[in-house]
Amino acid sequence: MVHIPIVSRLSFGDYRSIIFTFMILGIETCFRVIAYLIPAVILDAGKALVEKIFPWVVTNHMSARAPHLENAANVQEMLRFWNYPVQEHLVRTQDNYLLGVHRITHGREKISAKGLVPNPPKDIVKLLRENGVPLAAETKEAYTNNQRPRDKRDQEEDLEADFDQKIRKNTKEGDYIKPVVLLYHGFMMCSEVWLCNLDEERNLAFVLAEAGYDVWLGNARGNKYSLKHMFLKPHEKRFWEFSMDELALFDMPDTVDYILNRTGAPSLVYIGFSQGTAQAFASLSINPDLNDKISLFIALAPATTPPGLENGLVNSVVKAAPNVIYLLLGRKTPLTAALFWQNLLHPTTYATMIDLAVKFLFGWKSQSMSLVQKAVSYQHLYSFTSVRILVHWFQIIRTQVFQMYDDVQPRVPYLSSSRSHCPHPFPTNQISTPIAIFYGGNDTLVDIQALLSDLPEIVGVWEVPAYEHLDFLWAEGLETHVYPHILELLESHSFNGHISTNKEKKIVGRKTSNAAGTMLPEIKSSVGELEGNDDLDDEEGGNSTVISAMNTPNRSPLIERHSFMSSRRSHSSSRLATRSFIDAQEQQHQGE
Repeated sequence: MVHIPIVSRLSFGDYRSIIFTFMILGIETCFRVIAYLIPAVILDAGKALVEKIFPWVVTNHMSARAPHLENAANVQEMLRFWNYPVQEHLVRTQDNYLLGVHRITHGREKISAKGLVPNPPKDIVKLLRENGVPLAAETKEAYTNNQRPRDKRDQEEDLEADFDQKIRKNTKEGDYIKPVVLLYHGFMMCSEVWLCNLDEERNLAFVLAEAGYDVWLGNARGNKYSLKHMFLKPHEKRFWEFSMDELALFDMPDTVDYILNRTGAPSLVYIGFSQGTAQAFASLSINPDLNDKISLFIALAPATTPPGLENGLVNSVVKAAPNVIYLLLGRKTPLTAALFWQNLLHPTTYATMIDLAVKFLFGWKSQSMSLVQKAVSYQHLYSFTSVRILVHWFQIIRTQVFQMYDDVQPRVPYLSSSRSHCPHPFPTNQISTPIAIFYGGNDTLVDIQALLSDLPEIVGVWEVPAYEHLDFLWAEGLETHVYPHILELLESHSFNGHISTNKEKKIVGRKTSNAAGTMLPEIKSSVGELEGNDDLDDEEGGNSTVISAMNTPNRSPLIERHSFMSSRRSHSSSRLATRSFIDAQEQQHQGE
């Protein structure tokens, strides 16, 4: 091919992508300008017309909880509607971004003659009962009743079993610490996506709170709850110069450290959706210490190397040179048009547009969510992120390698740049945290075989054949097809069961509970229970016709690390430190 100066800097496919994208952006811009010029009275009349055209949707929509959740401006309003407590925390990252993190400290309560008493939703109580999971109040009461005097040797052995050595100075013996769960959203989302379901039992955050977990909802830098920096402003280009590398290097480990320091728990369970899973795979692979702080990683609709988009022409845009994407979308935040139309259109109209868009791009039919649920959920679907993260995803799709952001752009866009340099792939096969995967059989963004080939042995893989990507957030049947398995995994891998062994994994299939929250003195009894269950049959994944377990490992990589750490604690210096701690506790107890 003859190289013509300037013109040959881009391939024919790149020029075709540019022309197509400019046409789409031009048409959308014209519609947006027209919408700006239309008086508000006419817009309101248009919304009323939609209600007449789609009465079967609007009738159900107006008679349900939908309007309250649709119009909720933030997490605080959504949780206030559901009558759940909420705290907002700020996490300062090492590179000075401020991340908003929301916390649901306990389940729903009501005022009675005895004061505040638990008031869990009936459907959540039914879900927990059916799966043998005690409610939060029952777990704490059982823990308190099971406390008994222990001699010095038992205390010493229990303290040595605490391989993370996370004993807080202000934690007294017998204190009750809840196990912690961190939920993380996907691409261009925020923590609101976990609170959108119209039924309480389909909101995973509420189910976990009623089961006795300390639930935290994370937010990535740049979205509506993390649009703050110590020195930069969102209108500056430098504010948006971050890719998934920064999410893995700073956002996730700094958030986990903050939560563990705040709660005093030795570890937490991480549940991610879509990009929230990619962020975890990346962060765990490049931060070895983080593997000891996360006792279990549950990946919902995991995305690491998406095969591409269904539409060939749009797929050519995705695989164009990064400079083409920056030319089209700028250097700050992408897809601001989605937020504009979200505010302008009636929720049912906007939901129809989103359905058409995802069918065009990904081939999804969106049949597992009701029309009313879409009208509510899509109002909280989009938030801000950086164009660089979008370009990062396009690089991964183009190379089919889950790699770090490639800062070196190819001189010839249609040729590979790996001849001059080699972008670092994320070493996901070095992750030692136990991993469980849930994916949809109709999810075109998940290449499960490619994902499994890049991972070490994992706890298990479950497929929901009828589910697509967004279904793991809002589809009907989550409380039946997905949440029971998550509850079983949490019962075995929350911090009281952080030492992952083969015997422990057999308990995943049981319908009994190890008690959701325990303190260090209970670790020995938990381990003893596990050692006494050699004869249990592995029931994991065998009882469901919708979800099937595909892979169950024989051994977790954490075993070796825990054995090594336990052997180190057998040294005399560690024993002396333990005895000193116990003596100090006894003197304090006698003084009281």
